[in-house]
Amino acid sequence: MIGTLKRKKIPQADKYEVDECGFVYRDGKRLSQNHRSGKWYVQLRGNDGCNYTLDTSKLTHHLFGDDLQVSRDDILHTLKARVIEDFPRYAVTCYGAVYCIEPPRRGPKAGVRYLLRDVTNNGKRYVTLYHIDGRRRCKQVDKLVKEVWGY
Repeated sequence: MIGTLKRKKIPQADKYEVDECGFVYRDGKRLSQNHRSGKWYVQLRGNDGCNYTLDTSKLTHHLFGDDLQVSRDDILHTLKARVIEDFPRYAVTCYGAVYCIEPPRRGPKAGVRYLLRDVTNNGKRYVTLYHIDGRRRCKQVDKLVKEVWGY
């Protein structure tokens, strides 16, 4: 059963709330969102009476912050992922999801644990993994699962 999502009030717009998924509500009713340039935006009226257009993912990240981030314990114990021996920054699940468990220090994913994107080439899934010294290697996901899990 799906539980209810947490909602928080938007600071400069008291009539509005946002939930963990990025949906914005006014008086308990969900507002429509616009998709532009790969992002979702919502229009609302602030306490000062001016109209504002907000990026819902940035708003959600700003209000909820660390509540939405995945911890190393969640990846290794809840998802039952195992660390890849040659690449200790990464862990793989039995179904082939590869996670970065030691987040990078710089860049757009700095300080955040995340699921790696895979690329399909000739019907096989590949991910790009980085060694500690910075060298990158493109590895086939099926071979990683076989190496770590034995099947």
